[in-house]
Amino acid sequence: MKQHFIFSALLWIFLLTIDAQAQIKIGYMNPSVVLSQLDEVAIVEQQIEQLVQQRDTELMSKANQLQQDFVAYEEARSMLNEEARIIREEDLLARDQQLQEERENYLNEITQKRALLLQPIIEKMDQVMAEVAQEKGLDLILNEATSLGDAIVFFSAEELNITQEVLSRMITSGNDSEN
Repeated sequence: MKQHFIFSALLWIFLLTIDAQAQIKIGYMNPSVVLSQLDEVAIVEQQIEQLVQQRDTELMSKANQLQQDFVAYEEARSMLNEEARIIREEDLLARDQQLQEERENYLNEITQKRALLLQPIIEKMDQVMAEVAQEKGLDLILNEATSLGDAIVFFSAEELNITQEVLSRMITSGNDSEN
């Protein structure tokens, strides 16, 4: 909370200082709206979904096998001597730990793959935003909301919102590159 207050105070001081020197023109947009409406993003999401399904199938198979082995161990446990029981338990625990590590690696792989596939789209969006900002004489473009959906821009004149213009240019440039 204290950091948020300090950040807000510094931002206002910065903006007031700039305002005293020159009028700053600010626009805003919502990148999430742009990304949610692009065909390229839908294709990326399909590729990620295929990867998720493949990895889920692999992990589910290993988890089912581990569960079957655990049930078999539980059934045979009373007939095992102490040494054999310890060896089987250690093996089951090690396999469970390995499965958990594979799951973490899988989640990291999905995140990295999504970021890699979205990177050129986001770079193109940044380029289009810069073009729109330059054409409109904007000095600053704010993101309308945080990644969690919390509002950053609470009120503004609609003409300062460049979301639809960026979206239409992204769609147009996407169609141009397909032809």
